[in-house]
Amino acid sequence: MIVTCGEALVDLMPETVGGETLYRPVLGGSLYNVALGIARLGGRAGYLWELSNDSLGTDFLQALRKDGVCVTAIRRTDRATPVAVVDLSGAEPRYNIADPDRVMNEMVPPAIPAEATCLVIGSAVLAREPVATEIEALAGQAPLVAMDYNVRPPSIHDLAAYKARLVRLSEKAGIAKASVADLEILGEEDPTAFMRALVASGTGLAVLTAGKDGASAFTAAGEAHVASRVDAMVDAVGAGDAFMCGLLTMLQTWGSLSYDALRSLGEDRLRALLDYAQSVAAVTCRSKGAVMPRAAELWTGDDVAIAADGAVA
Repeated sequence: MIVTCGEALVDLMPETVGGETLYRPVLGGSLYNVALGIARLGGRAGYLWELSNDSLGTDFLQALRKDGVCVTAIRRTDRATPVAVVDLSGAEPRYNIADPDRVMNEMVPPAIPAEATCLVIGSAVLAREPVATEIEALAGQAPLVAMDYNVRPPSIHDLAAYKARLVRLSEKAGIAKASVADLEILGEEDPTAFMRALVASGTGLAVLTAGKDGASAFTAAGEAHVASRVDAMVDAVGAGDAFMCGLLTMLQTWGSLSYDALRSLGEDRLRALLDYAQSVAAVTCRSKGAVMPRAAELWTGDDVAIAADGAVA
């Protein structure tokens, strides 16, 4: 089972109605999205975090249960559910987070379930203390770590320390995924060189996404690049999360969620992996907000369909 550890928050999505901007609430948060998305693609997923006893927290829990996500590692508390105002005015979505009870700073993660084979971490909480230190310690206990940089500038108060943590975790991780935009914020001028350096330093599989310019993957055994599959863009909110869902679901289907298996993925396998992940992200881009697709909604193009269990048919 793939277990994700990180924030659940309500995205307030801007919409224009009658000439006025209104905000529609959508359940979100990167690691919540990934757990939900893996389950919707037919994978086995669990969620490890704190959810509020308020009505929004209950909505999150019900949504996870509805799609078959394991919720045994969730802790319920009386702290309010965080919210994020989504700003779509730039090239990349920006998230301005309101967390009055400091859930995303002070939460102590529950223990990793015994049946977990991979722990997924990343996003805003890795820039927030003391929870970032707690998650890093938890990662040290996991059988395999997958991380998505998903850099959120409003949460970063010490860029050097934050970047050092990401690199430190990446070098021990089975999977490290980052976007070109993530690495630009971190001050990296050559994203490809950065990802290759991670593999040389120990990362099993490094994945670089570049929006309309496609995605690339790097292992000790090979490299691959595929073009973007986005054919109809509504917005890019949740696209990176959806890509991560596709990546992890396919690897789980192949039985490749081990360090040695990841290191040995060659060019053909990497291309198939990226193709599937890009197809999942493309479906999300057709919707308003971070809506994780189901397997039946996917089509990779050409003559390749995606089966309900996440395998290539």
